[in-house]
Amino acid sequence: MEDVVINENKLSEAKQLASRIERNVKRTHMYAETLISTVVSSEWKGESRDAFLSYIEIIEQYHAELTESVKLQTKAIRNLENYINEFSQDNRVRRMRNI
Repeated sequence: MEDVVINENKLSEAKQLASRIERNVKRTHMYAETLISTVVSSEWKGESRDAFLSYIEIIEQYHAELTESVKLQTKAIRNLENYINEFSQDNRVRRMRNI
């Protein structure tokens, strides 16, 4: 069985990338909301408008869910350092090492 090794430099890079991804997903979600608002308030009528609006609403819903998921992922990566330090102190880990 091999030990789990977490490279501090790679962890730092992962934190930065996670934050960047979170910002970009939030921004894209905001753009989708703005686009929906623009289409709803426009004078555009007809089937093409309705089809486009339906498509953008699906994209907006997807980005709303993705935004929440990305937040959790970013939080998990940020907390990883604390978890690493706490892990070695956990009684279950100590017991497993003694087996």
